[in-house]
Amino acid sequence: MEIDERTTTMKLLSLTFALIMLGSVSASSQVISFGLGADLTFPSAELKDNVATGYGATALVRFGLLPIVDLTGGVEYIKFTDKSITVNSLPEEGTGSAFGILVGGRLTFLVVAYVGAETGTYSFTKKVAGNEEKITRGIFAPMAGVKLGMFDFCARYVSAGDDSFWGLRGMIWL
Repeated sequence: MEIDERTTTMKLLSLTFALIMLGSVSASSQVISFGLGADLTFPSAELKDNVATGYGATALVRFGLLPIVDLTGGVEYIKFTDKSITVNSLPEEGTGSAFGILVGGRLTFLVVAYVGAETGTYSFTKKVAGNEEKITRGIFAPMAGVKLGMFDFCARYVSAGDDSFWGLRGMIWL
């Protein structure tokens, strides 16, 4: 029961934070854009013991507060490829996926470069040797990237305890 209560609390806190941030900005100063992206992820920590490279899709909304400051919010889905592993001296397959709800911010410098961070929750589903595990984790993801017109490329590290991963994301802003 404790995991469910913490999961619900984390989701509620993330949503409340996002609404407070969005509500505190006057509507006249916002520039809103929508983006679709593709992700390539490389598991680290204990996650790399059970799954291989991940591929995913991201949908973000960007709120321009100032010419150099943006707030972002969105969703992401990642499917990790199967990995051959050994469990109790027997060959098995490990597979998994993750669904994330993200809010974040970016600070642009040198016209095309930015640094930023995202926070939120990821719901991980891992299946190893026929046993399925579902867990939701709070995350923090620092990032650095470049914007070239409507294209956006970034590298990031998603810190999620035992389920952390490195990632590359390419976005097209509409």
